[in-house]
Amino acid sequence: PSGHAGGKILGVLALFLVMVWYSIYREDRYIQLFYFPVQETNKTTCPLGEVERKAAQLIGNYTRDHPLFLQLKDYFWVKTPSLYELPYGTKGSEDVLLRLLSITHYSLPESIQSLKCRRCAVVGNGHRLRNSSMGDTINTYDVVIRYSPGPGPPLPPQCHPQLGLTPVMSQRLNNAPVHGYEQDVGSKTTMRLFYPESAHFDPRTENNPDTLLVLVPFKPMDFQWMEAILNDKKRVRKGFWKQPPLIWDANPEQVRILNPYYMEVTAAKLLNLPMKQPRKVKQKPTTGLLAITLALHFCDLVHIAGFGYPDSANKKQTIHYYEQITLKSMAASEHNVSHEAVAIKRMLELGLVKNLTYF
Repeated sequence: PSGHAGGKILGVLALFLVMVWYSIYREDRYIQLFYFPVQETNKTTCPLGEVERKAAQLIGNYTRDHPLFLQLKDYFWVKTPSLYELPYGTKGSEDVLLRLLSITHYSLPESIQSLKCRRCAVVGNGHRLRNSSMGDTINTYDVVIRYSPGPGPPLPPQCHPQLGLTPVMSQRLNNAPVHGYEQDVGSKTTMRLFYPESAHFDPRTENNPDTLLVLVPFKPMDFQWMEAILNDKKRVRKGFWKQPPLIWDANPEQVRILNPYYMEVTAAKLLNLPMKQPRKVKQKPTTGLLAITLALHFCDLVHIAGFGYPDSANKKQTIHYYEQITLKSMAASEHNVSHEAVAIKRMLELGLVKNLTYF
């Protein structure tokens, strides 16, 4: 009988071990399917040239010859006037831009310039970051790029962004917060892309002391707002679809103006949008896709986190990691797979970017 009991115990133990093995296997398989192993960020080898090679397959006439930020010398001695008006060029905005560039900087910090390998994480605002515990992983990257999407004005259904990158109906006071969400989204911010209507965040508490605050200019008024804030001039109140902050405690030395070239590449090369559109349409790329495009022209390794919408069948799932807006509350807009989702999926298929969350 004791042998029989021992056999039973061994049988139960064997069954238990099989169950443990199976659960580990399933977990590993899940990770393989939906996540990219993050250990790669710590490898000593660097995939130099890989991003350029793969980006050239996706972006026609791909080049890294254009500066990330606008420089005073390019407007003080104008050699080649811009072909396009904002947001794809600076045509017609040269005067105010000249004043703004005289009080801001254009250089990259030496700590980034000197990196032999720039490992970058572009952090989105999607619900997949909530309870993800990705914070420590995100903090290990050399460069962490975030963006403040800002609430969008109501758009015609065909113009609605589909990715949760630029929410349409949300009127939030804080955009893509880090403070209070460090465990899921990290605390490191190398660059934060924003525009006046999305600048409703505290530059001091939501960023690091050395964070570059990168203005994404959509219209000439954006330059005027930035100049008024930094020079403490009379505030510009008209010409915005949402009132931007009147007081914004930013250090001018940390402010940069994004080169509109990257908006042009995002629109023309990734989304095939015409550069000159009818006034009523005016489709533009989201700041999220723009942030990825910027990384593709600057980094040696690009990983993304927090991009994508929840499953369209799940109407109660929140869209962002920091607020309760759901798909149901955005039911008035059409949310089919957009150009942007297709563009990002193509990047993932090419291995041009890797995903820390799932898309």
